[in-house]
Amino acid sequence: MIYYAFHNPKIKNRYSLRILVLIILLFIAGCSNPYKKLTKVENPEKDTRIIPYSLPLSDKTIIYKADITFYKNNFGGLLVIKKIEEKKFRIALTTQFGLKIFDFELNHGKLNVVFCIDQLNKELIIKTFEEDFNLLLLQQDFEKIFKLKNTELNQRIWQLNSGKTSTYYIQNNESTSIDYISKRKRNSEKISVGLRNYKNDLPGEINLQHHNIKLKMNLKLIQ
Repeated sequence: MIYYAFHNPKIKNRYSLRILVLIILLFIAGCSNPYKKLTKVENPEKDTRIIPYSLPLSDKTIIYKADITFYKNNFGGLLVIKKIEEKKFRIALTTQFGLKIFDFELNHGKLNVVFCIDQLNKELIIKTFEEDFNLLLLQQDFEKIFKLKNTELNQRIWQLNSGKTSTYYIQNNESTSIDYISKRKRNSEKISVGLRNYKNDLPGEINLQHHNIKLKMNLKLIQ
């Protein structure tokens, strides 16, 4: 009976069509925006300081143990983030033996290369790092900021809009810190960031992942 069903052209075509429809529905569900139907209120001031996310506000020199995977390349070491002044940061990655991998200056959202090894010193890679550090340090440009509530999941959400791109900083109401960041273009998630184990108001662990390219950044707080 099973053999007949799979070798009968009419039944086989109907079966293939059902599988195709199921795949399309699953794809659409996977690409849907979970925040789209939430009620949102526009914040009158474009001030990101309303978001309870301390990393961009800290005046400390912050050091993370870093593990960065870019396609088949892996880079590990110490990531140092130092706030120079408002909206200006120095970001450097060195190996545990003190060899410099990169040294960047993030100035009002623009990433300037002070030093970078040849493997990473490519325009596309530098642009990707610029996007990542703007996301982590809340320096990206935006046109509007909204407040949202997800009562079902007990979350408060801040949405930053820029053209067709939206960035969501998500706080569980049981905590006082941001525990998830999602950058989406239209309905697709481009970058997701998990933040856990806060220590002295700083995230003890940061796990950043791109969903359209093979890039992951895992950080563990040292200082």
